[in-house]
Amino acid sequence: MTEQQEILLRNKVLGATLRQARKKSGKSLKETAALIGTNPGRLSAYERGLKAISLPELELFAFQLDLPIRGLLGDDVSSTSSKSNIDPKVLISLRRRMIGALLKIHRIESNLSIRKLSRESQLPASRISAYERGSRSIPLNDLEILAEKLGRKPEEYVDSDGPIGTQEIQLKTIEMLSNLQPDLREFLSNPVNEPYLRLAKRLSELDVDRLRTVAEGLLEITL
Repeated sequence: MTEQQEILLRNKVLGATLRQARKKSGKSLKETAALIGTNPGRLSAYERGLKAISLPELELFAFQLDLPIRGLLGDDVSSTSSKSNIDPKVLISLRRRMIGALLKIHRIESNLSIRKLSRESQLPASRISAYERGSRSIPLNDLEILAEKLGRKPEEYVDSDGPIGTQEIQLKTIEMLSNLQPDLREFLSNPVNEPYLRLAKRLSELDVDRLRTVAEGLLEITL
């Protein structure tokens, strides 16, 4: 399979996942398109694999439908009930600039000029420059190619500090809790046990020598 065929297949698979998630949410093309700052025709092209969605649009899609972003990137899709009203155009514009700036930082750290990165990625230098300036939306396919050439993973460009990143942390926390044994879930959910959790956190941050000293002190108390 050629690289172009792999890209087309990737678009088809992701598109089918987007369509399945949208249908499951009960939202129409028009409604969902408005939520991610695009139009129904373009969203339909994403779902059919005819166009590659950008990471900011994918993040908004996951956020607005209450889905984990990494679920859309390959894991199982699940949902929660959290909601938030945001301006998709503002968030898309901001995320585009943030991703572009991060790409530029990673390119400079890799000692690559735009021209050399263009040759290695087979993407036009003018396009890469526009991506770095944040003046052009980056299709997920191009982001994956550039990330690979820079020795990075696409997940490194996913929002971690904004509302989408916050929701992602909440979803991961819920998933982690759901995988615990019932007695552990009950322990963690009881506010009375918060001091024990804080103590466990502080112990996990100690270096080996200090942790050994604490352990020896506990032994002296109990023996």
